[in-house]
Amino acid sequence: MKLAQIQALAGRSAFERGTAYHEQSRMKLSKQSESGFEATAQGTHRYRLWLRKKGPAIEFACTCPAAADGSFCKHLVAATLSWTERESGNLSGSTEADLQTSLLNQPRELLAEWLYQAAMADDRLERQLRLKLSNNPAELKKALSALLRTGGFLDWRRSQDYALRLDAPLEILESLLNRAPDQCLELTDYTINRLLRVYERVDDSSGMIGDRLREFTELHARAAAQASVTGARLAANLFKFKRGEDWNLFPLKRYWERLGAKGQAAYLRLVEKALLALPEPKGKQDYSGQIEASRVLAWREEIARCEGDFDTLIDLLSRDLNSSYDFEKIVKACREFGHDGLALNWAERGLKQHPDARGMRPLLAEEYQHAGLDQEARDLLWQDFRQRPSTQTWQRLQDASLEHWITIRRQALDEIAEREHLLDDGRHDVSLRIELLLAESAPGEASDPALKEALDVALEHAASPFVLQRLAKASTPEHPQAAASLYRRAADAELPKANANTYRK
Repeated sequence: MKLAQIQALAGRSAFERGTAYHEQSRMKLSKQSESGFEATAQGTHRYRLWLRKKGPAIEFACTCPAAADGSFCKHLVAATLSWTERESGNLSGSTEADLQTSLLNQPRELLAEWLYQAAMADDRLERQLRLKLSNNPAELKKALSALLRTGGFLDWRRSQDYALRLDAPLEILESLLNRAPDQCLELTDYTINRLLRVYERVDDSSGMIGDRLREFTELHARAAAQASVTGARLAANLFKFKRGEDWNLFPLKRYWERLGAKGQAAYLRLVEKALLALPEPKGKQDYSGQIEASRVLAWREEIARCEGDFDTLIDLLSRDLNSSYDFEKIVKACREFGHDGLALNWAERGLKQHPDARGMRPLLAEEYQHAGLDQEARDLLWQDFRQRPSTQTWQRLQDASLEHWITIRRQALDEIAEREHLLDDGRHDVSLRIELLLAESAPGEASDPALKEALDVALEHAASPFVLQRLAKASTPEHPQAAASLYRRAADAELPKANANTYRK
């Protein structure tokens, strides 16, 4: 991340304090990658924090009081600076390597004494060390139990701290994988069962515990591949997990080969038994019954995919065609197995049965394009745009129009202009038209006709403050004076509603 981006997130005051905090080397990055990091801030109090980049969006949190309202605090500034330096290869990130080199040069007895003293001063470190040193399965399970204990409900902040603590058991279980895969599988199984129960009484809004849980399930699959567990026993264990969770944490394809013929047959029997046990639906309002039926059918669909059984898969997917989504799943399955003609037929059936459903026209248009029926695809997407004008339907129409875009574009903008709401002062609300033009613009280009057209429209008519700010931001590099006037208009519109929390913005 660039310094300007960090400063924009934090504001001047937090950025300056965070820079000083960073220079004092008071941050410890516990986990980092190209997309983000997790860290610990050491001071009067100990805080946990994290940052993740998801496309253009940035998510972050810190357990300190200053970040309680979602602010980008000084701890996040300091950690982001450390992370940015290390990601860019800055030499200031080499202190960990220097420390490791220095430790490797120390006498073994001295290192053991240092580690012992540190463990005596830190209960958590002591538990982790005892867990790593133990080879007794019962002791390992007991130590894992202590590490997994929550002490009651975990609110949003405590859940993040708990998620970071799960690094230790994950690391320990991974260390068992190659030297004791059976033990690794047994203890990972135990840990996942505990975490599934924990997950029922946490506020995991950040998603960090869920991410850790997925890491444990991935380890479970790797351990199953190396352990001596029989296929039938593994099938029973896998089905037990499927019953206990709703997040598809245990994809069948991870285990299919390891199950072998006997395990696959055993798993199929368990799923078929669950299908037969489904009660008759009690009507359209039987939501719980519908959810349970969809879960069990999804397990059977997984088996059909693993077996490459296309006919069974389509039979399962076509059992209930009450929604457009049912048709979408069938079309995707046809594509997945290379049956393009069937995909087109099912897409046509879906649009006929659900003509007003969102997504059905784009779905059929895509099949028309695959079949070389470009005009038919354009006609469908034009209908879709007229029914639901938005940046999404606009971009789909543009992608399908190619050399016809200039003509279609003008028609589309003219139609949107005709629909615009007329205000008391004689101006139109051009918010949607501006958003469409911004979706077409190419920010940074010296001459961007779509951006220039959006500016001309905005200067003549009215738009929402949010749209004015978006246009101002896109216009700033090439049209700073026009951008300033748009920001002023947005501020004037928002000021009457401002309070102590929003005035500064």
